[in-house]
Amino acid sequence: MFLPLLKDAPFAKSLNVTLGTRYSDFDLFGNNTSSKLQVESDQRFRVDIMKKTHFFTGLLLVLLFQQCKTQKSDPLQDYFKAGTIPSAIMGTVDDKGTVSLRAFGPSVWGGKDTVSADHIFRIYSMTKAVASVAAMQLVEQGKIGLDVSLYSILPEMTDIPLLDENGTLTQSKDTITLRQLLTHTSGFGYTFTSSRLAAFHPEKWPYSDYPRLFKPGTGWNYGTSTDWVGRVIEKISGQDLESYLREHVTGPLKMDHTWFNVPEALQEKIVSWGSRDSTGTIIEDPRLPEAPVTKFSAGGGLYSSPSDYLKFLHCMLNFGESNGVRILKRETVEMMLQDNLPETVHLRWEKSNEPDSLVGGFQDNEDRFGLAWAIEANPAEHVRPKGAVYWAGAANSYY
Repeated sequence: MFLPLLKDAPFAKSLNVTLGTRYSDFDLFGNNTSSKLQVESDQRFRVDIMKKTHFFTGLLLVLLFQQCKTQKSDPLQDYFKAGTIPSAIMGTVDDKGTVSLRAFGPSVWGGKDTVSADHIFRIYSMTKAVASVAAMQLVEQGKIGLDVSLYSILPEMTDIPLLDENGTLTQSKDTITLRQLLTHTSGFGYTFTSSRLAAFHPEKWPYSDYPRLFKPGTGWNYGTSTDWVGRVIEKISGQDLESYLREHVTGPLKMDHTWFNVPEALQEKIVSWGSRDSTGTIIEDPRLPEAPVTKFSAGGGLYSSPSDYLKFLHCMLNFGESNGVRILKRETVEMMLQDNLPETVHLRWEKSNEPDSLVGGFQDNEDRFGLAWAIEANPAEHVRPKGAVYWAGAANSYY
């Protein structure tokens, strides 16, 4: 029912971010979607960037956000009230930096305020794009090549053996490159994207990651590759990842609410979060981090705010420049937006025994992958246009 609106919606040269909580058969506001045939259409929409490049955020709610600008009624407000989720926030930014936001519910569940663009969320895998930009800065500087072996930098990574489909471990003489890490063709996975890894329980394991699933460049599996990118950045720069990002990415873009370790003075801005149990009841998790982290996950460790992430996306929308600050060359961002997979390699999504809440619900084996995000390539996709780039975080953050 929303597709005609999508065809005519004025989304040109804009980019969007949505943060909230959606798990399994529930949408952002807690409405049960398990029996809705239109769920795939309802939860997706599109935006255009410079004719051929697109960014995606995964919910019909931002479409409703656009409708609210032209209607006297507020379908977005009505949709939120009809749901069960305590809070949500979403926004758009165009190539000129104009930001529009909608917010519902309190920042701390049970409170009386309204969550804002400066409140801080756990963004999980939306960290990957930020870390990928940092790695590409080093490529621009000639400190590392995209297709050069990383063995001399991280021998502990390339020494990790392969686990074949029969459960046999073998050593691979093939080394891994930065491009393979950025495109998830290195062979690394997560337990929730690989049944082989989910079932892997050795008595002793001397390595710092699970075994690889295939030889580098011969397959695709979503996993810990970007965490290894973070290690590469630290080795080459001589800085820990927090310090590098503050100096070269988040600091220059004035993303002052984006940290691995949120400063104590900002921790009051961290929002409530949680997950649903088997009955759909939301179970709240501890709001504040228990202790500072000392190992920084480039694959999923950042906290950030909607305002900050829109600054980052605005920079990508303008091919590496935002408000007079350039962090990447235009040609570098253009390369990141292109399909970087080998022609014979395709996305391969496999659900293991982990809960659906961890995988986001937007996997499409027909899509391709750039150097930081997925690229829509399925001609049967009804909403997200061919060329759209998108990703998400496990705690329901989307762009």
